[in-house]
Amino acid sequence: MSNLTIELQEQQLQTIAGLPYLSLQLSREVTVAVQLKYVRETFVLTSDRFTQMPNVHPCLMGLVEHRSNIFWVLDLPQFLGLVPLDSTAIETHIAILQIDNAFLGLGVHRIGRVVRFTDNEIVSPLELPKIKMGIGAVPFLRGCVAQSEASNEYLYVLDAEAIGRFKFTA
Repeated sequence: MSNLTIELQEQQLQTIAGLPYLSLQLSREVTVAVQLKYVRETFVLTSDRFTQMPNVHPCLMGLVEHRSNIFWVLDLPQFLGLVPLDSTAIETHIAILQIDNAFLGLGVHRIGRVVRFTDNEIVSPLELPKIKMGIGAVPFLRGCVAQSEASNEYLYVLDAEAIGRFKFTA
């Protein structure tokens, strides 16, 4: 009975205020959002903290040790088919995702704010006349949410579990 009550309360909260998402800026024109339940922490990391590894997927920036956890950091813009992060930058903004028991860092240009929207507001990126991401990004998107009715600006909603399941082989 208690589980049913919790599920009903979660559905009611989603209906009233929407679920919380963390926005991540990939470029000046493209912002994505990941459901906050997957985000464990955000921080800025200096480039000397990355351990480079040979023969890995080009989107993997390196391994990082943080709070006794070791995890990969993914160049999210490059992974989604956009311009890669500047490899000569002194600092990288990172959002750590926890998917099941695994951690994955997402390297981005900037960490944004928490936004809320409901599942009903998410539309398929394939339904939009003009999206700013390549077709290769579609398997990792749940959809898009209109930023404002007047503009053609969209917030792309990531599928954290799809990114976590991807096999990063070189």
